[in-house]
Amino acid sequence: MDISSLYEQLFQKYGDLKWWPADTSEEVIIGAVLTQNTSWKNVEISISKLKENGSCSLYAISKMEEEKLKEQIRSSGFFNRKAQVLKKLSDSVIQNGGLEPLNSWKDEELDHFFSHMFGIGKETLDSILLYAFHRRRFVVDKYTNNFFSRIGMLKKNENAEFMREKIEDSFSVYQLKNFHAMIVNIGKDHCKAKPQCAGCFMNISCDHAKETMFP
Repeated sequence: MDISSLYEQLFQKYGDLKWWPADTSEEVIIGAVLTQNTSWKNVEISISKLKENGSCSLYAISKMEEEKLKEQIRSSGFFNRKAQVLKKLSDSVIQNGGLEPLNSWKDEELDHFFSHMFGIGKETLDSILLYAFHRRRFVVDKYTNNFFSRIGMLKKNENAEFMREKIEDSFSVYQLKNFHAMIVNIGKDHCKAKPQCAGCFMNISCDHAKETMFP
């Protein structure tokens, strides 16, 4: 199965998921930090509390006392570290004039800017560039690695980084957003840490399902 056919098969099931769910690009960035090592449901609670307190912006976070921020994002887990990350990130963005001037930066400039920040790993960086700055960046995470490996598009012990350039060259920014969102959804529905192949709409074309269900 080629990449385009794979996308279409997922799209027939999930359609346009309109991900990332956020009102602003700043909210995307905040959510990208909060979702580290936790579920999106927990992040939604934190985002709601920030909004209730008028704090769901990088400027507000940069001005907020860290202890207060910790309380508002407690539901997302690891709140001590995440508060530090958000404070440092917010300060850096505000010092550079906010998101508007950053939008004019080249991809490699944004990559360098965010990748050198405390607490911003590759997955969070990919999410920020794709969903907040609408750059042609594919998010490689545990869902993509599991999915591409099991579907048979990666060899054993290969990482989906191997496919990044091909995927980014094959799809529009909108499609890259939706592709990742669909992979996350099938990861939650079926392609879990312990795969639940029975009932999966892709089990006929999936190498892992064929091996386990039809040995």
